[in-house]
Amino acid sequence: MNGRTDHIAERHDGNWHRDWDRRHAHFDHDRFFVFDNGFWFGLDAGFYPWDYLPYYADDYYPYDYYADSQPNDSSAPVYNGAPVADPTVTAVQTQLTQLGYYSGPVDGIFGPLTRDAVAKYQIAKHLDVTGSLSAQTLQAFGLPQPSAS
Repeated sequence: MNGRTDHIAERHDGNWHRDWDRRHAHFDHDRFFVFDNGFWFGLDAGFYPWDYLPYYADDYYPYDYYADSQPNDSSAPVYNGAPVADPTVTAVQTQLTQLGYYSGPVDGIFGPLTRDAVAKYQIAKHLDVTGSLSAQTLQAFGLPQPSAS
C-alpha cells in the first residue's frame, strides 16, 4: 500500500478468501481488494491501486506499445489537450457495457471509467491486469491488434 491508508474501506485477516492469489488485486462486492502486510484491504469504491504490483505508474497509455519509431519527427499534428476518440476504445467500451463492466459514455475516450472497467474484465477473465488495452486483452475481446503506422 506504500504507506497510503486514505482509501481503505475495510480490512480482513490473511485467511479471508484463501482461494485468492495474494499477488494480485481482486474485485468483490463493488470494490478492489489487495493483500498487504498479512491482511486483505478493501479499497474505496472507484479507487484502484495502480501502484500495486504488477501495475506500473507510467502505464497510462491505452495500448501496451510505442508505435512512434521516430520520436523527434515534428510532422505530427500538435496535441491541443482535447482527447480524441479511438474506434478500438469505442468497440471495447461497447463490449464492456454489454457485459456489465462499464456504465459510462461510449465515446471512444480511454478515461478512468474505461480503465477501471478494463481492469475488472481482465481480473474476471484471468488476464494480466494492466488496466490498459494490451495485446492479450484485445485478443480476448476478439479485436484486431493495432498496427504501427
